[in-house]
Amino acid sequence: MSWTRKLAFLAVTWTVGLAVLLAGTELVLRLTDDGWGRTLRLNLVRSRAFDFRVDGLYDWERPTIRYARDRYGLRDDCGSPDRIDILTIGGSTTDQRLLAQEATFQAVLQRELQRTAGAKICVSNAGVDGHTTHGHLRAFRDWFPLIPGLKPKLLIFSVGVNDAEFTRSGPAEFESKISGFGSKVKELHVVQLGLWLRDLLRSRLQGASAHATHNREAWGPAEFTQAQLASDTPERAARNAVGFRLRLRRMLGHARAMGSEVICVTQPHSVVRLVDGQRRGFRAYFGESGAGYAYGGLDWDYALRLNNQVMREECGEGRFVDLYNAPFDRSDFYDGVHTTPSGAQKIGRQLASFIARSELMEKLGGRGSSDAAEAKSRPR
Repeated sequence: MSWTRKLAFLAVTWTVGLAVLLAGTELVLRLTDDGWGRTLRLNLVRSRAFDFRVDGLYDWERPTIRYARDRYGLRDDCGSPDRIDILTIGGSTTDQRLLAQEATFQAVLQRELQRTAGAKICVSNAGVDGHTTHGHLRAFRDWFPLIPGLKPKLLIFSVGVNDAEFTRSGPAEFESKISGFGSKVKELHVVQLGLWLRDLLRSRLQGASAHATHNREAWGPAEFTQAQLASDTPERAARNAVGFRLRLRRMLGHARAMGSEVICVTQPHSVVRLVDGQRRGFRAYFGESGAGYAYGGLDWDYALRLNNQVMREECGEGRFVDLYNAPFDRSDFYDGVHTTPSGAQKIGRQLASFIARSELMEKLGGRGSSDAAEAKSRPR
């Protein structure tokens, strides 16, 4: 047998053997999958804890904070999913990976509501770093149904920020299926496992910092150079908002199916500032083209404001909290969008105030707004 034939024979043998191995692995994974296999590419952190240094980000009583998620991928102190009254859904600004648990807006909200309501109310964090509404929809499909006893009375949608980057062609790699033949390959259990192992190996090699890519940004006026929108921003942002509306409607439908009330919350940021009395956006940083980045802070902010308006219309005025226009200052952020403990405290208190003034308080098992007002007016 010639060397050419020998090499061809070895190549065919190895290919067939590899195919049989992969097919067998796929079969085993399918037979043993308890459902959580579908969540491997959702960027969830489950049954893990990390210590992050924060002494370079903001003032805190300790140089490090502990970030932990339970076996269901949630961040809370409720003890059990069936004790969760409020579930918060969003991206990294909801996750707050670099804040201690007690400093997150969920913890502030929980403390404020318990003080106001006179009842035990537990708030859980289902924020996932990087998720857009594409990822939130997949969470409703592939993640939340796996959590036993999860039936929150209230869902808080803190969304719109990641969806404002209108140059994205669709969901991120870990958020949804891709179209065509690739989608079928991507949904194979063996491929999901391989991608998860790749990400895990990267995190081990790079250390815990791989899970916290945020850095303190001491941006000065020189960084805010954008004075006007790009010419195609209004059209692209409007088209982006249409897709956002459709996905938000689907999220609201999932919430109704869970029997949950919903509050939609806009988010503050510091990507646009006043410089010499003029509204300026952070320099171009997304929408990469051959000549560099095409869009800056004003473009992103324009798209975000359209998304915020969609939330107001779809969720209704009585279920809409506008934090975008609330008073925040630079000390409330350690970068353009992620809050320090002071910023999280403002968010938690404003959410608590909104809930306390609404009939949602009674649904949560506490004193309603009328009861609270009556109790406040009674002589002591």
